[in-house]
Amino acid sequence: MWSRFRRSTGRRASSAPRCCPSVGTRTALSAACCGIPRRRRRRNDESVTEGRIPLNSIPALFAYIESQAPRFQTFLERLTAQESFSADREDVSRAADLTADFARSLGFAVEAHAFPRAGKALAVSCREDAAQAPICFVAHLDTVHPAGSFPDLLKAAPEGGLYGPGIVDCKGGVAVALLAMAALEAAGVSRPLRLILMPDEELSNRLTGPDGIDFLQAHARGCAAAFVCECGKRDEAVVERKGILKVRVDIRGRAAHAGMYYAEGISAVREAAYQIVALEEQSRPDAVTYNCGRISGGTAENVVPETCSYTVDIRYRSETEGESAMAYLRRVTETAHVSGAVSTVTILSRRSPMPRTEAGMALFDHLRETGLRWGLEDLRPLSNGGGSDAAYTAAAGVPTVCAVGMTGWDWHSVRERSEPGALIRRAKLLAAAVAEFPERL
Repeated sequence: MWSRFRRSTGRRASSAPRCCPSVGTRTALSAACCGIPRRRRRRNDESVTEGRIPLNSIPALFAYIESQAPRFQTFLERLTAQESFSADREDVSRAADLTADFARSLGFAVEAHAFPRAGKALAVSCREDAAQAPICFVAHLDTVHPAGSFPDLLKAAPEGGLYGPGIVDCKGGVAVALLAMAALEAAGVSRPLRLILMPDEELSNRLTGPDGIDFLQAHARGCAAAFVCECGKRDEAVVERKGILKVRVDIRGRAAHAGMYYAEGISAVREAAYQIVALEEQSRPDAVTYNCGRISGGTAENVVPETCSYTVDIRYRSETEGESAMAYLRRVTETAHVSGAVSTVTILSRRSPMPRTEAGMALFDHLRETGLRWGLEDLRPLSNGGGSDAAYTAAAGVPTVCAVGMTGWDWHSVRERSEPGALIRRAKLLAAAVAEFPERL
């Protein structure tokens, strides 16, 4: 079966695939292929598409994934144990180094990129000299959890998975993508494969800035598809995401003694309270939302507060909607509710929305059909208020589907835990989708 595939792609049946993980894994794959019942005989006039595995060899691909899963589970546990809070440049870089070493042990090429304020980004690849357009996977190495947030790292969860910082969002996605790539490489799929790993996705790429977005898009541009291995739920994939604006508002008033000179004071905290209410009253979950997530101000209980600062997280569906939302915020902050208060607005970061597109939906349909055909998942398309790096692959003109990495529960909390079997199931889904990728979506 595999020898017919290699002849059909112009490669010798006995030649070892480039970037192959090891002789042992090739042997494991060959053993997995043996004894697989043939589903049907291929007609003489039925050709095998270049770079596409024949349908009756997908079970062998799945057998390989199952045989190699323990190795990748061990890697995932090591990666999760290496805590990597977004703002901790050194810890994120350690997670990148650990991942790079593992990827190289699989025979993949690794490009590391350092940033002045953020941890390292990685681009993992194989078969870059193949003629077909690449397919890329995207994930991130940073988490929202400061070091020490989890009292017990990698504790068993009641459902059978594991608790851990980032085990679902998004280190599980890193392991899923690498396992799918390793299986496809061992199978000899003649299509370039890439995995792009960012160091500050959880901060909307605030630390890497435009250079980080350029790095991501440079490796994604020209790809036939992008599978963004963000966390998700079983039977779901994201085809549309809101954009995110993160803004800080700094207010200055006038300090005064709260008893003797109260009337002479200008309360910056009071001004902030008026503004926050005016913003959040305009929130609509199905459109624009304003979340004022952090606030600080004042110096003492008996002093009218001279300063106050708060942050706003604005979510929006389109660039036009984002511009309107920002214009409303400026109107609110430019009108003093407390006479004499002055506000300054600073944009901290901005992430574009991932719009629902015809090309993205065609990719989703292919992924859903793959899941149904092989009894893996029955995906439904979701619109999601959370942002991700899928916005940048979509903006680069690449058909994109998001949230196809590790499945689990309660990410962004100390209850974050993985779903049992998700590593294997999602790796199978992605590997089969690439192996059966159509010439035209």
